[in-house]
Amino acid sequence: MLKKINLLLSIALLLSSTLVAQVTTSNISCVVKTSSGDGLAGASVTVTNSSNGEVFSSLTREGGRYELANIAPGGPYKIEVSFSGYEKIVRENIFLGLGETSQQDFILLNKTTDLKEVVITTARRSLESKGGTETTVGRDKMANLPTVGRNISDFLRFVPQAKITGDGGVSIAGQNNRYNSFYIDGAVNNDVFGLAASGTNGGQSGIAPISIDAIDQFQVVISPYDASLGNFTGGGINATTRSGSNVYEGSVYHFYRNENLSGKNPAGDKAAATKLPNFSNKTTGFRVGGPIIKNKLFFFLNGEIQRDERPQPFTGTYGGTSSAADIANLTNFLQTNYGYDPGGYLDNPELVEADRIAAKIDWKINAKNKLTASYRYNEGFRNNVSRSSVSTINFYNNGYAFPTTTQSGSLELNSRFKGNANNKLLLTFTEVEDDRGAISSPFPRVTIRDGLGSMIFGTEEFSTGNLLQQKNYALFDVFKFYKNKHSFSIGTDNELSTSLNIFIRQNYGSYVFNDLNTFLTGGTAATYNRSYSLLDPGKSGDESVNAAAKFNTARIGFFASDEIKINDNFTLTVGVRADRTKFLTTPRTDNFFNDTAVAIISQYYDMKGARSGQISDPKWSLNPRAGFVYKIPEENLTIRGGVGFFTGRVPLVWPGGVYNNNGISVGGVARSNVAFRADPFGQYEASDFGITLPSPSGQVDLISKDFRLNKVFRTSLAVDKNLGKGWKATLEGVFTKNINEIDYKNISILPPTQKAVGIDDRNVYNLIGSFAAHIPLRPNGSTPYTGIYLLSNNDGKKGFSYSLTASIDKAFSKGWAFNANYSYGNSIVLNEGTSSQNNSQWRFMETVNGRNFQGLSNSDYDPGHRINAYISKKFSYLKGLMATTVSLVYNAQSGNTYSYVMNRGMVRDLDNFETNDLIYVPTTAEISSMVFLTNGALTAAQQRTAYDDFLNQDPYLRKIRGQYSERNGARLPFTNVVDLKLQQDFNLKLGAKVYQLQLTYDVFNFTNMLNRDWGKVFFVANDQVNILDFTGFVSNANLTPQYRFTPVTRTKNLLTLSDGVFNSSRWTSQLGVRLSF
Repeated sequence: MLKKINLLLSIALLLSSTLVAQVTTSNISCVVKTSSGDGLAGASVTVTNSSNGEVFSSLTREGGRYELANIAPGGPYKIEVSFSGYEKIVRENIFLGLGETSQQDFILLNKTTDLKEVVITTARRSLESKGGTETTVGRDKMANLPTVGRNISDFLRFVPQAKITGDGGVSIAGQNNRYNSFYIDGAVNNDVFGLAASGTNGGQSGIAPISIDAIDQFQVVISPYDASLGNFTGGGINATTRSGSNVYEGSVYHFYRNENLSGKNPAGDKAAATKLPNFSNKTTGFRVGGPIIKNKLFFFLNGEIQRDERPQPFTGTYGGTSSAADIANLTNFLQTNYGYDPGGYLDNPELVEADRIAAKIDWKINAKNKLTASYRYNEGFRNNVSRSSVSTINFYNNGYAFPTTTQSGSLELNSRFKGNANNKLLLTFTEVEDDRGAISSPFPRVTIRDGLGSMIFGTEEFSTGNLLQQKNYALFDVFKFYKNKHSFSIGTDNELSTSLNIFIRQNYGSYVFNDLNTFLTGGTAATYNRSYSLLDPGKSGDESVNAAAKFNTARIGFFASDEIKINDNFTLTVGVRADRTKFLTTPRTDNFFNDTAVAIISQYYDMKGARSGQISDPKWSLNPRAGFVYKIPEENLTIRGGVGFFTGRVPLVWPGGVYNNNGISVGGVARSNVAFRADPFGQYEASDFGITLPSPSGQVDLISKDFRLNKVFRTSLAVDKNLGKGWKATLEGVFTKNINEIDYKNISILPPTQKAVGIDDRNVYNLIGSFAAHIPLRPNGSTPYTGIYLLSNNDGKKGFSYSLTASIDKAFSKGWAFNANYSYGNSIVLNEGTSSQNNSQWRFMETVNGRNFQGLSNSDYDPGHRINAYISKKFSYLKGLMATTVSLVYNAQSGNTYSYVMNRGMVRDLDNFETNDLIYVPTTAEISSMVFLTNGALTAAQQRTAYDDFLNQDPYLRKIRGQYSERNGARLPFTNVVDLKLQQDFNLKLGAKVYQLQLTYDVFNFTNMLNRDWGKVFFVANDQVNILDFTGFVSNANLTPQYRFTPVTRTKNLLTLSDGVFNSSRWTSQLGVRLSF
């Protein structure tokens, strides 16, 4: 056996795997043999879907092989196999997972007078080995799992290689969640434009993309093998909606939670712990399905209403200079002098509303053709308000309102032809409108620096002109045919997307003051920024339609693959896929940039062929793929794996910046020492500073001429071991190497010419003024642009990610279900692309020598260690009239990564007030050479001692003393959380009908309910911890840094307990009632 394993491990390194999308169906494959092991050609195989009466019949071909593709997942299915002179075999209760190819082999025995028809009843769920790295969750498991948010992310946490972010996004295989694809009935439902942190349509409003009650199954795939599928480099999430059957079924349900169903604040002293403010979350809905014409035409309908109020209390201690009285005085000042109420800051509740509809029709046209049509409507609204933290006071009205509407539909035709050849044609559409705006009366955005903290009020600066309309149309077709041991697939996969995006940030003006007193006494702002349309005079916000980015894109894909049954135990899949994305719209051209600026900028930077009015034209991307599954029956062992190349997509908002920020559509003003204007519609323009605004002006976004879409090399290898009695163990590894990854540079600033003096000798860009020096593009030494940002591919060392997983699984049996896994992963990147603005992709990177000198680092999505376990037991009694189900979920994982940074920038590659410079971590001896200025009553010597003590108490900082801290080098504390679900069923049989009343109680973070010190989850704002205040250099001639340090005894004092929707440190629960028939 060892020789076989070694051989297969070698083959694994020569084969490739693929990524899957648009999965809506399942498959059955079987081999019929005689007792002597000979394949039996011409045997009759009949497959019946017991739920809807659908019947498929055919004869086995050479070698006794039979395949049935593109059938509905679920079941139960029954397979009948017969041949003249042999006993008939019937196998029942076969259930198919979404995307699964269920291998069902038969051995027919010669007829005798003693043998009757053989009937075999299988387990509710098979443990067939899957070809690649994937996880499938069906409606049975979803019904038993704890879920408070009723969001699909509640179930995706059971994917070992997945990580749920604080925004409800799902990172898979250590990749940005924007690199996933999410399909519902084959229709695109991930946010193709890329604004939602969750990665799904409507995600910015905080709503789920579909009701859980509408889903039949969902599947997450990382490295399966069918080359017909692709378009992501993270993971593929495929969900199918329920279908009607020959039996009318339905339910009405209601879920509720409020402050009395949640625990007290676990931070601080127990005696002072407080409950959440009053709130209520309510979800009410129904689903119904059944036959319109029995065995032929079926329907399903789901409707749901969600009304949530989500409290966001601030439970920490603000670390800024101002006291609670000072903050109250600021509120009174704004109300008295400007008639503006900024709102509160101690509790900033979010309002979330959603109305959802899902409908589906299944029509069996005839024995050869089946048509399925489905439609989904999802309308949502959210008051998005930032929670205050130890470093930031966020007033309520600096949030924004977010209405959203998503419609999508799918039309799928499955046809069968002679010789069991088949075709799947899938047509889909998705339309989305997001209209982000002010949450209250418009007011300029104001940020007040407050020592180690800040205070923010006024209209959210990115919501002053923000509208997105996007449409996606897709055509997918695959034709399969069979010959001997081969299963061939050929087809095409195409999309057309249209986008309209109005985005004018800071349209009401954005001010930054150095301290509270300066603002209250009418002093000038340290910085002022504003953008406005140059093509819509006198208009603001969403009225600036001429400045909108309007463009169309097309994606074309072709594929061919061959699945080869080498023998009964070895299957080899090979194929190739070719994809190309084309931007169909030409951006506006800034002639000054091309005629004048390019030659000057090229003296300092490699522009990689970028020009104004130019969009990239990605070439064809070829992705050869192969994979294998090898079974060793005598050992109950399966080895599977592969390697290959996969091309995904990038959010359209990144290249879309070329259409919006082109220097001639949107102008900008960036000034220092500006007096405050309270009128949002009377803000400064260039003429107020005695400047005739040139055209061009503002920000310019560029994309390299040969920009290539995301592409990775991925390899996977796994071993599955059936242990008997429904138990299976798996060891699995996945490795991903980034081939095409993004890189950003600000090519408007002069390169650094100086370095700091001493132990921290990093680059210094500028010593004069608050902003970095721009490259002079005009004869007078000025520039018309506020910034020029170049999107290109990383030409240097590439990032990578890997995961190692061990899992054990027990099939549903006697009411029990069990699954447990451990996974460790690491993800290294240059730039994750977490923002929707190209300047922010550059601006918010933590570096040592400036953001034009980014290096590889741990990713924001670095998974670390993770343990996930699930156990459930259903207790039936009173002859099945009542049942109690108890389910527990345990999730333990490494905390998020974060960076140690300085307050105020030493590098000054943008301005000298930012917190993106990674700190140098001195040794004890080196601290003595650092210059500390008096900090209140603290002397320089006291600060040195306190700083040394702090560095020693932190394990990460202590390890890297004498080095620069790394981006995302530190980790938040490990978390351990247990969730609980109690479910009580009351069954009543009236005639032939069974009615069920079900009561549920879900507890998220049951750990914290047991002990207030358990289940704590921490976060830090912006994934940064600011521990050192850079106060400036000794002089312009002496670039020795000067610092202040405010003593902190331990790192945990700088962290905030999470109390959000998806990762809360306090327990919260939900009551549910459901009536089903």
